[in-house]
Amino acid sequence: MVKCWAKTLGECSDIQSREHYLSKGLWEGDTITVKGLWKEERTVGLSSLTAKNLCKTHNELLSPLDSEAKKIFNTISELYRLHAVRLKLKRRKFWTVQRYLVNGIFFERWAVKFIVGFFYVFGKNRHWHLTQTGPLEPPSEIVDAIFGHKPFKKPMGLYLAYDIGDRHYPDEGVNLAPLFHPDSSGLVGANLEFRGLRFLLWLGGDDLSTLNVPISEGRIFGPNGSELMYHPKDGRFTISKILSQVLTFDW
Repeated sequence: MVKCWAKTLGECSDIQSREHYLSKGLWEGDTITVKGLWKEERTVGLSSLTAKNLCKTHNELLSPLDSEAKKIFNTISELYRLHAVRLKLKRRKFWTVQRYLVNGIFFERWAVKFIVGFFYVFGKNRHWHLTQTGPLEPPSEIVDAIFGHKPFKKPMGLYLAYDIGDRHYPDEGVNLAPLFHPDSSGLVGANLEFRGLRFLLWLGGDDLSTLNVPISEGRIFGPNGSELMYHPKDGRFTISKILSQVLTFDW
């Protein structure tokens, strides 16, 4: 029998496909650091992050997300490259502000696709909070959003997690920390860190402010912790308080 986590959409192929839910080509590093699934932190090789969990039809429909994700990661890499160059310049007031535009919706869909694939492989004996179903049966609203049929309804979706004055450094690795509901122990989202940027993917359906969800180790969101920006619009990067680059997410 063909395994497909998108079977709620119908029209599944009878051909099993092997999904690369995190393409190794997206990252300069070759490992991902995972927290929250086991008692200890683990490092997993990116080359092994494939799974037979989608039929051929639905897997091929998601290929544009991988292509767009590659563009976004290349954009962030260029941002850090230019930042390093401009740090060495003395006449900083005379440069042109460099602006980058990326597709926020595609990035959100790709990131959630990654979480679904990862949860299927490493979340054995776990379940989704919204439906109490196993990893191969994500809630229909999550599947619909990944395939672009219906957008996430706030508070579900992608958040930028930050502190005022945060400094960002290029990071070749990937840090992933799944989040589980304190009552049901079901998956409600994940912290995703890459290239020095920190995001929260909220898939729990509840008002996340009532759950006191940790953004990352030692951090919480709210007035006394990290801030959460839903569907972030602009990331502004400065050098010595002079605006250098702007990363805009198009929603």
